[in-house]
Amino acid sequence: MNYVISVMFKDRVGIIADVTSAIKKIGGNLEDLSQTVMRGYFTMLLLAAFPEGTDVKNIQDAFHAVKGLENFEIGIVPFEQDDEAIAAESEDQDLYVLTASGPDAPGLVASVAEYLRQKSINIVDLTTKVSQGQYIMMFLVKLPPKTDVGKLKRSLQIATAEIGLKTELRHQALFKKTNEI
Repeated sequence: MNYVISVMFKDRVGIIADVTSAIKKIGGNLEDLSQTVMRGYFTMLLLAAFPEGTDVKNIQDAFHAVKGLENFEIGIVPFEQDDEAIAAESEDQDLYVLTASGPDAPGLVASVAEYLRQKSINIVDLTTKVSQGQYIMMFLVKLPPKTDVGKLKRSLQIATAEIGLKTELRHQALFKKTNEI
């Protein structure tokens, strides 16, 4: 049985060791994991496979048995396999990196996300940061098939300029190559 598990609490040393040890103790196997610390708060989202018969209560009990995890915010939901979504994730030919930056103001992410929704563009990953009054966003997006990328870039620049943002859209492979050290 597979479960998606979210973990959040004030950051401290050893959280990943504690979480993964709790999963290991009940025979769980990590399949996917994303983790970050945001302004002093640890956040993790993971997918793990467990032996047949493992339920949400078993997993909760395993986490609460670990000293230091008993007060963490932990969410656990059964994972529903979507073979089409997994196949689509493995195809990166339509993945682009969209960067946007401008003066910090309320609603910037909402505005860009709404623009993308109207164009049927799926946000696969998103990271944002405020630095010296500038709001910086990096989206990994999946474009619909046969998208005219040049036309999209121009449209995006016009739409986001209205809210004070500068944007760039580059294919993921090109972005990786131009940002390698």
